[in-house]
Amino acid sequence: MNIPFLALGFTVPCPDSVNEMVTSDNTIFNWSSQEYHLEIVVKFGSHVTLVEAKNMILFDTYILIAFVEGQTLEKVWESYDEDTKAHVTNQLKKHLPELRQISNGSYIGSANSGSVTDPILGSYYVKGSFDSEEAFNNAISDAYQSKAPKRHIKNLLSGMVCQNNPQIVFTHGGLGLQNIMVNGKSVSGILDWGFSGWYPEDWEFSKALYVWKWQNDWTDYLVQILRQCYAEYAVHSFLAETLW
Repeated sequence: MNIPFLALGFTVPCPDSVNEMVTSDNTIFNWSSQEYHLEIVVKFGSHVTLVEAKNMILFDTYILIAFVEGQTLEKVWESYDEDTKAHVTNQLKKHLPELRQISNGSYIGSANSGSVTDPILGSYYVKGSFDSEEAFNNAISDAYQSKAPKRHIKNLLSGMVCQNNPQIVFTHGGLGLQNIMVNGKSVSGILDWGFSGWYPEDWEFSKALYVWKWQNDWTDYLVQILRQCYAEYAVHSFLAETLW
């Protein structure tokens, strides 16, 4: 069995033993995750990529991830009162700036100069990495035009995603209630780094709001946690409606 990414001292369960242990009771998420001995989580299936493993190297962990105590914020959010929601929000406001401190230079893409894994370029043949925001924006515009060739709006798109020289920062890329773990009232972990990488600083805000789509008052707190980029969110939403 070829193991491309592995933490020192960690013993990997073989695929056959994982398959034998899969039951409906210990499956965490029905796309790809599997609980294993309550200590690690095995991710398997067609939605697991090596890109996520590369991203995990930045945090000294591995694709077979240490089990995080607690439950997802999605499961308990509605039971929290306003004080508890504010308490969790304040914790996230302290944790997320740590991500932004990871330095990479100026390229846009996943770890190790890898391609963009976000679905916005999922069906387009150019996925980077990109050495500038201008190149990234051009790829998004071209991807949109390839999906809607009869819409004569390329010049408009160029203006909508015009270069404004934002900082390029490390980004989770899917910060929602389903990916935040809490143990009681304390944040215990952030899950699912498959879309993470270095993106313009407005990307986290745009992605988080677009994916959640106003399902509950989480968005009221999200705008307190992340740097607010409302114009960029509007542009991203317009593009994503066609590209996703």
